[in-house]
Parts: sequence; structure tokens; C-alpha cells
Amino acid sequence: MCKTWMTRGIPVLAAAVMAAAPLAAQSPGTVELGAFGRYTAFDATLALKNRLGGGGRFGVFVVPNLEVEGTGSWTGTEVEGSGADVSYLPFHARLVYNLPVHERAAVLIGAGLVHTQYQNTADASDDGANGLLGLRFWLSDAVSGRVEGLLDYIPAPTNGAGNNVNWGAQAGLSVFLGGRAADADGDGVRDDRDACPGTSMGEAVDARGCPLDSDNDGVRDSGDRCPSTPAGEVVDSSGCPRDSDGDGVRDSADRCANTPAGVSVDASGCPTDADGDGVADARDRCPNTPAGAAVDANGCPRDSDGDGVADAQDRCPNTPAGATVDANGCPGDADGDGVPDGIDRCGDTAPGTEVDANGCPVLFEEDVVRIVLEGVTFATNSADLTAEARTVLDRVAASLRGNLEVRVEVGGHTDATGSREYNLQLSQSRAESVVAYLVQQGVASDRMEARGYGPDNPVADKATREGRAQNRRVELRRTDQ
Repeated sequence: MCKTWMTRGIPVLAAAVMAAAPLAAQSPGTVELGAFGRYTAFDATLALKNRLGGGGRFGVFVVPNLEVEGTGSWTGTEVEGSGADVSYLPFHARLVYNLPVHERAAVLIGAGLVHTQYQNTADASDDGANGLLGLRFWLSDAVSGRVEGLLDYIPAPTNGAGNNVNWGAQAGLSVFLGGRAADADGDGVRDDRDACPGTSMGEAVDARGCPLDSDNDGVRDSGDRCPSTPAGEVVDSSGCPRDSDGDGVRDSADRCANTPAGVSVDASGCPTDADGDGVADARDRCPNTPAGAAVDANGCPRDSDGDGVADAQDRCPNTPAGATVDANGCPGDADGDGVPDGIDRCGDTAPGTEVDANGCPVLFEEDVVRIVLEGVTFATNSADLTAEARTVLDRVAASLRGNLEVRVEVGGHTDATGSREYNLQLSQSRAESVVAYLVQQGVASDRMEARGYGPDNPVADKATREGRAQNRRVELRRTDQ
């Protein structure tokens, strides 16, 4: 019941006294005299009925808002079951701090000692500690009301229980002798006229007792680092014009309010752009761009094809990536095969040679995986390459060197003259001879495989001279597809 009354009652009483006189600190030496009614809820081990009683208090303020007080009260009660009368007399000595929470109210926080006597049927006494939490509200310049809850803790009671805890709730009136302080905060303005009663010691105030704010920016002069702020200017906590992005230009004059930290700005708060290309100096990798030049996000002249020549000077604006260009941005083509130098993997292709995208002689047309190497011939019954064969294979080697993804099988084929075993051996030797020559010309051996087919895969009539000549051949077959 005591806890419920404190929770609900204190806020109600605080609201009810808002029209009372304003609160101010009590000066040292002020005396408080008071009387109160008390409700006591006894520890269960005492077997006493909870009852109403009354008492009085005497207090003296030793510093502003802090007093030493003593209270004594009497409650008549009886023992549960037996009906025996008991007089309960608690005496308290405590320090109480008056914590201002409103102009007309203060929270009371106290702690101290308690001496308890039980008389009539009982004759005993206990000592312990007590705590207090309450509310003071001013009714006049010298009268206040008090409501409070108390707890008495008895660690070694005479009834032999481990400890006793008695709860109390008190409500009453107090009068003050010696008067309230005329100027509690010492600012030169009497408390009854002071609109700002908690002014810090030494603070310059106006006629209402409030800290001076000469430029009316909402920051008192004592904390104002910019005491002459123009009227209407939005200021920070130090009283200086607000500069949200920290660029040194106040918000009211800043045309670029979100400038990144550390960026140099002009008088309007915008990032400087010395060459006028639209890219701030802090991000401009080409700070001396000629006037009117189109630039990229880094402030450098735009180079759409990435050949190192700005678009404004580039006469060949669509140069393939990687091509070597002249001062005009145009690619060179030393061997005249239509593939620009720099991306031409076969830079000395003979005039008139059909080349692929890499500038190398075409071996395999699109969707073709097998070709006959025309002109690759050998001495009769031998694996020795003829001079004409070497010329053809030089072209093959160039193409393979320029197209590293291509892998091939070199297939040797003979006519049916002589035994099959002999022709199988001869075709294998001729295929290996071709591979060996291509290796000498710079083609990796692991990209090639030699295989002799002998007379087994003729492409023409074996009975005619012309057919046998066609059957004697070397084929390349792509194996990477």
C-alpha cells in the first residue's frame, strides 16, 4: 500500500501545486518546523497491525538545499491475534537534499539513522538505518507541504528475526523561520523576480535574472565565441554561424552545402575549379585542361578510344584498343595487311596474304577444322621436306604463333604403292618431320601431335597417277574445338 500511494500520489500532488509560490534554495541557517500524519506498515515478523499515527520534525539547512533534520512520531497499534496494545515510537536523524525539479517543487532524498522504541505491552528498542524519498511543494513564501515514503532497516532486531524492514508514508506541512534566500543564485536579482533562478555563479544577467545574450542568437554571452552574429543567423552551440560541411563558409552564404571534408572552396563555399572544366580541383587529375575541352570524370581531356590522343585532336576516333597510333591518333600498319600495328601479331606478313583478326595468315576458315597443306612435299620415299614445303610451313608457323589457342594434329598420308606397313612408317615419319620444322619456327611442341595414316584414308582414285598424287598429302586438323 505504501509503495502504491507513493507511485500515484506524488505526481498528483506535484500537479496540484503548480500555482504556488516559486521554489528557491534555502539559505544556511534557515529552520524548518513541521508536523505530519504517518501510516506505518510493520515487518511481518513483528506481528503488529499497520496503523496511522503522527509526529513532528525539526530541521536546519547547513548549505543551500541541504538540511539536517530530526523527526519523532507515535503510532498506537496492537499485536495480531492477542490484541495487546503497543506504542510504536520511531526517532529519525537524517540528511535531506532538496532537489529542484520545477519552479514550485523539489524532490526530497534523505538517509540517516533510526532509533525505535516499543512500549506498553512491549518494552524494547532497536537501532538501524533509514531512507527517505518524497516531494516538497511550496504553498507560500514560508510554508510548504511534504509527502514522503520511508524505509527503516533494522539489521539485528530484538525479536530475533534476521532483520526488520518497516515502511512508512508521511504527509504534512512545514514552516520556515529565517526566510527564504532573497537571491539564491547570487546574480543580483531577487528570487521573486528572477526568471532564471539557477544562473551560474558570476554569470552576467539581464533585469530578469537571465544570462545576457547581446546578439540574440540563443547562446549566452559567457559561452558565445561569436558575440556579434547578425540577426537571424542560425548558429551552433558556440554561438557562431553554422557551417555544416566545415568548409569555412557559413551555411547562409554556402551555395554548395555538402562539400566533402578537406576540399578547397571559393567564397560561395563551392569547390574551386581552376581550369573551369567542371571538375573540382580536388578531383582534377589534369588541372590545366585547355578552355572548352571536353573532359572525363577525372578532369582530363576525353579520349573515347583510349589511344592516348584526346578526342579534340584525334583524327581516327575509333582506333581498336591496343593499336599503336601517331600524333593524330591514327594507327600505323607497317605490313599493310589491314591490322593496326600494336595488335598485329604477325607484323611482317607478305603483301596480299589473307590474314585473320590478329594479322596472321589464315589457316582455318570459319567452321573449318581440317585443311590440306598444299605444297608440303617430300623427296621420294623420304621424310625430307622440299624447299617449297618449308616456304608453306613458314606461313603455317606464323599463323600458329599468332593464334596460341589453336592446337592441331599433323596427319601424314601416302598412296598405296608398296606395303601398308612401309607406308604407315613413312607417313608417321613425314608427320613428325613437319612437327619438328614447326617447332624450329617457334611453335610449342605441346600444341601439336604427329600421326601417320599411311594409305588408309585416300581422297582420290588409287588407280590413276593424278589420284595417287592427291593421296600423298599432309593435313592439319584442329583439336582444340
